[in-house]
Amino acid sequence: MIKQALAHLLCGFLTVVSVSALAKNDESYAKLLTELQQLISDHKFQQAYKISHIENQYLGEPAFDFLLGISALKTNQPATAVFAFERVVEASPQWYEARLHLVRAYLMVKNLPAADTQALILINAANTPKNIKTSAQSLLDAAIVEQQRAGRTYTQNIQLAFGVDDNVNAGTAEDTIIIPNLGEFLLSPDSKSTDDNYMQLNYRGSYSHPLDQQSLLTLSVNTAWYKFEALEQYDRVNTHINAAYKHKQDKLSWYVQAGVTPLILDGELYRTESSLVTGADFKLSKKSRLFGAVSFGVMNNKLDEKLDNTFIALNAGTSYVSQRWFQSVSINIKTENADVPAGKSNSRNILGMYYQANSQLAEHWQLLTLAGYQWIDYQDEHPLFLKDREDNLLMLTSTIRYLINDDLAIQLAANYQDKTSNISLFEYDRLDINLSVSYSF
Repeated sequence: MIKQALAHLLCGFLTVVSVSALAKNDESYAKLLTELQQLISDHKFQQAYKISHIENQYLGEPAFDFLLGISALKTNQPATAVFAFERVVEASPQWYEARLHLVRAYLMVKNLPAADTQALILINAANTPKNIKTSAQSLLDAAIVEQQRAGRTYTQNIQLAFGVDDNVNAGTAEDTIIIPNLGEFLLSPDSKSTDDNYMQLNYRGSYSHPLDQQSLLTLSVNTAWYKFEALEQYDRVNTHINAAYKHKQDKLSWYVQAGVTPLILDGELYRTESSLVTGADFKLSKKSRLFGAVSFGVMNNKLDEKLDNTFIALNAGTSYVSQRWFQSVSINIKTENADVPAGKSNSRNILGMYYQANSQLAEHWQLLTLAGYQWIDYQDEHPLFLKDREDNLLMLTSTIRYLINDDLAIQLAANYQDKTSNISLFEYDRLDINLSVSYSF
């Protein structure tokens, strides 16, 4: 079958493309072409490739390059085949069979974008024979599948940290509180700030699955397990699970994401947050971009339905990247509405502003910082203190990381919170310092 195919493909073409050589009475060249064609027809590809490699003075002659490319493909020499067929289609753009073999050669060397381009040229050309178009479409489909496989990524990270939290329960520093119409009361130890040492084990995993050159599906899991030395009632497992569809076109990319965040406290499910997010990112330049998102969600508290709520949030910001710095500024507006009338005093509006700055200090050193401030206004009178609650929260985070290699890192982190309120029971400050080692694989 190969013999018949080659005979048909070359019979007419050799007469045309070899006329320059024949016009020069180069009988040896014509004899060489006949010999190579016969060897390929007889499946003697190694011998054909060896002879073609020796007779390299004919490189650039389309007929010779075509036969060289065929023998190179059949002897698993795809790089040689690529160069041979590239020369053929450059000299003879209408030689469709050569372009088809070029697609195959590109696939073998994993140059998938080039394979796509050449296949589409064949598919879209009006004069391409139907059988060539069919083969080109099959190769294009194969290239797309290969690109999807090549684009699939798995990333995982494990982090082990040891730290101290000087206010595990976010308790107040006050010893007593005054309740309207009831008087002054001594606070129990559970309501006051309590410090403890802890160990944290964190796992992060993500999977990316391209659907085509512009869109992909992602799945991510982030689980943190905290074990306290003395305050076992605050042992917890916090897990974030997100699945997203992402699409990118030119400077604009957008996504839709669904997520669930269960919190297990002291061995029991305490609450679950479920959310749906849609967002977009617009690239202003190589260094700057704008981003925004809208979130909808529900919070279900297993132990107290008065803490159940439905929320909506808007987030917008801008970022800038330089040689050593990444910086971003964002604003977040969130409204939480209680699901039951008894929990109306927990409904609140939150306005937050955040600044993030990350720096590559040196080859192995990184600095990560985040500053945020929230204004929190509750929508109804507190049932015990008989006034609308108003809180302000300052958040500061700083991490210095040393990269031992591409996979292993050591970091020291400090997290500080300072909350003020018009109700002293809800005021606190909190400092958490931890040292950790992380491994990516």
